[in-house]
Amino acid sequence: MEDQIIFLGTGGGRIVVTNQLVGTGGFLMNLSGYQILVDPGPGALVRSKQFGARINKTDIIFVSHSHIDHVNDLNAVIDAMTLGGIHTKGVIITGKGIIDGDAEGNRWLQPFYKTKLKECFAVTPGDKITINKLKFTITPTKHDTDCNGFRVDTDKISIGYTADTAYFDELGDHFKGCKVLIINTLRPNKDFWKTHMCSEDAIKLIEKVRPELAVIQHYGAKMLKANPVYEAREIQRRTGIRTLAARDGMKASLKMST
Repeated sequence: MEDQIIFLGTGGGRIVVTNQLVGTGGFLMNLSGYQILVDPGPGALVRSKQFGARINKTDIIFVSHSHIDHVNDLNAVIDAMTLGGIHTKGVIITGKGIIDGDAEGNRWLQPFYKTKLKECFAVTPGDKITINKLKFTITPTKHDTDCNGFRVDTDKISIGYTADTAYFDELGDHFKGCKVLIINTLRPNKDFWKTHMCSEDAIKLIEKVRPELAVIQHYGAKMLKANPVYEAREIQRRTGIRTLAARDGMKASLKMST
């Protein structure tokens, strides 16, 4: 399969999840022969069927943190991958609290499905994981719970994913050299918030990283009202970097210039 990203949902936050104003299923990456599912929120299975993706072919699951819009469909996806637990398949990359339970006793990965994965990587920022040609580096965030982003490097391309985070000055340092940068941009314009980025934050990050392609996604209700397409156009105008507003079902090719 062609190296590409398929967005199974581009929304986030309570209002968008509750009303399904747009999908909230995360996104798939087909990269160097692997299928990677990132943040399988509510509707990941349904949206994959809708958009012609085969979620049962997933090899790697990355879950950034324990909020429902990022982790809801985790066990259902593993069930699909393993044919109800008949097969042992795939790996998960996530925080320890997702795998083994957090301080409040929440355990998002059910014990049965944990045993059906080939490996579970419990990570913190700075950790590095190599899976054949894929080299993951876990990146820090500033959110209201333990949360991780990542960059994944192959011999052809580097892709960064911020996950949910407020902007901070060192953030861009972790994504230097990425050709594609996926930015969770919950709010429009200069609508700053202490745990998420807005368009103005995305501009600062893009100017520091200078990727070949920036993609904004994970929209809240205010962003949808403002129209992400207009926000992406303004970000591109100000940074000079090609910027896309992801939409549900969008497929973005990862064939970049060398």
